[in-house]
Amino acid sequence: MSYDNQENDKPATGILGIDAGGTFTDLVFISGDDMRLRAKVKTPTEHNDLISTIRRGINLILGQVDVRQVRSVNLATTLATNAIVEDKLRPVGLILIGYDEDIVERAVRNKLFGTNMVACVAGGHDPAGNELEPLDMEALEKALEAFGPNVEGIAISGYFSVRNTAHELRAMRAAQEKLPHIHVTCGHELASELDAIKRATTTVLNAGLIPIVMDLLASVEQVCHDCGMDAPVTVVRGDGSLVGAEWAKSHPVEMILSGPAGSACGACFLASSAKVERDSWVVDIGGTTTDIIHLAKNGKPILLQEGATVGNHKTLVKAIDIYTFGLGGDSRVHYDRERKLSLGPRRVRPLCSTAVEYPGIVEALKVMVECGMSCEPLIILPGRGRPESSFEKRVTEKLAGGPQPLEKLLESERTVNLCRNEIEQMESRGVVVFASFTPTDALHILGRLDKWNGEASRLGAILLSYDNDKASPELLAERVCRLAEHSISSNVFYKSMTFNNDTRGCGELRQIIDMALDARFESGPQIALSLCADLVGVGAPTWAFIKDVGKSLNTEAIQPVDADVAGAIGAAVGSFSLHYAVRITPHNDGIYRVHHPLGITDYDDLETAVAETRAFMKPWIVDRAKKAGAKLPTVECERMDEEAVISGGVRKLHLWTQLSFTVFDEKDTSRR
Repeated sequence: MSYDNQENDKPATGILGIDAGGTFTDLVFISGDDMRLRAKVKTPTEHNDLISTIRRGINLILGQVDVRQVRSVNLATTLATNAIVEDKLRPVGLILIGYDEDIVERAVRNKLFGTNMVACVAGGHDPAGNELEPLDMEALEKALEAFGPNVEGIAISGYFSVRNTAHELRAMRAAQEKLPHIHVTCGHELASELDAIKRATTTVLNAGLIPIVMDLLASVEQVCHDCGMDAPVTVVRGDGSLVGAEWAKSHPVEMILSGPAGSACGACFLASSAKVERDSWVVDIGGTTTDIIHLAKNGKPILLQEGATVGNHKTLVKAIDIYTFGLGGDSRVHYDRERKLSLGPRRVRPLCSTAVEYPGIVEALKVMVECGMSCEPLIILPGRGRPESSFEKRVTEKLAGGPQPLEKLLESERTVNLCRNEIEQMESRGVVVFASFTPTDALHILGRLDKWNGEASRLGAILLSYDNDKASPELLAERVCRLAEHSISSNVFYKSMTFNNDTRGCGELRQIIDMALDARFESGPQIALSLCADLVGVGAPTWAFIKDVGKSLNTEAIQPVDADVAGAIGAAVGSFSLHYAVRITPHNDGIYRVHHPLGITDYDDLETAVAETRAFMKPWIVDRAKKAGAKLPTVECERMDEEAVISGGVRKLHLWTQLSFTVFDEKDTSRR
């Protein structure tokens, strides 16, 4: 892929892709005629002010792109994922219809739902869609009244609601009448698969995310308007497809893993440009984490069959199969309690880049070295969080004059070890920010990167290794880079070995992989690892490690052009798609029951049921697709029949028929 600026007065119209990542927010402009990259920018992400970050990035890229040529703004973001992981969902009341109360109690105790405000209401259906008992409207009204003052969302999930939606729909109408100012989500809107607990969890997460995502997308739309962009905003879902902003506002749970999905689609696009023709593994190294994604021979990422898991919450959200671990260019380098060199999983600001913003840090590090100090070179910067205790207020007052080393910050405190723990808690709440030695600093010491202040990196290495193994800065930097390469190689190979969910002997497998990687640098017997697939490296720091990872795994490592902005590219080149499945089941009385979005309908024979379902579902899903942002929706339907052979193989018994509907947007046909 090429990167160039057009000099014409009217460059080709195209797509602005935005990837709001944890460390950087990337923006690219892809022309619509030849799908070439015309402009790209990277800007640091302000975690507490994502809108200002996006505004700054848009202003930067509009210095290279004519605003009139932007016909769509496509956004990939980790906002939904982070809100769940960091337990920042808005309060939600969960109404469960027809659930077993003992099962619900266990789920609440194990914090599976994402809320403790749960009410069980009588009602529900059996697997055939038959009503087990009437919906208890009186209990429902009482639950809504109790939830009203305490929640910003209502989640409704009926047992076997995917077999009959009637009770969920009645409960939804009641909730909307009783609490018209509160967002209501029904489980059957989000998933058609069976699994009552996961469906309830998915519904709660969606309801808790709606106000957060609505605020974000409304702000993004306002930023685009303020910048003169007359273009719709679309959002990358966890499966890599695009939906309109209005759909995303009411279905935000589908944005789980949006950021990594954008990277997967970008890697797929870049791998195709790099002529990758066999199975491959994408290694997306960011500032905080590394994502590993498998691409099939056709270059398409694999979807999780069981639904995405975020934090401790198992959902039914369709998402790309992404394996994530805590290692990135900004991972914190430290010695653990056993004096072993360790990376991550927490992220800090690199010393080298922090020293550019705060030059006084270099002098502070020099003083520490001259005093013969031996410690992690931890620099404390003021954050945006609010201090609570008197100690925290003292710390923030001391930081008013600028960042300080931890040792200097605590030199007048009596209980230093206790204060260290409190500082760590302050960092986790965003009251302060840490800067310390990272793989980015190691690359500066080795001369492989010359972007920021390498002297700060060298001083940090001296302090870090003084009392541990007394290694030179160069030797410590080599060890850090080797440790990063080892971790990436180990995780890629482990993921490839367990790709089909065969996790037997995982502990032993990890040990064997680590032994093989360690033996590469020693004499004696060797265990050779062979990945039997290509490696595709994307992400800003990937260039530093991907070639060595390829050598460790005896495979070719490819880093396509513009791999540093793969997530934004994936957002820009994404296409619309929407899926919905309808099941038809036989019954003893000879009827065939269709379980569709509005309830159930019975037919006397299977083929009539199939034909009528197709006729009913096509306009329904086209309307749904238009609401999700499709301009020219095209519906494809795939039929699957499940049968069992009985009577010694003589007769077949029909178990079920499933009609899977997929909608594409004709505008995106050239990209599929």
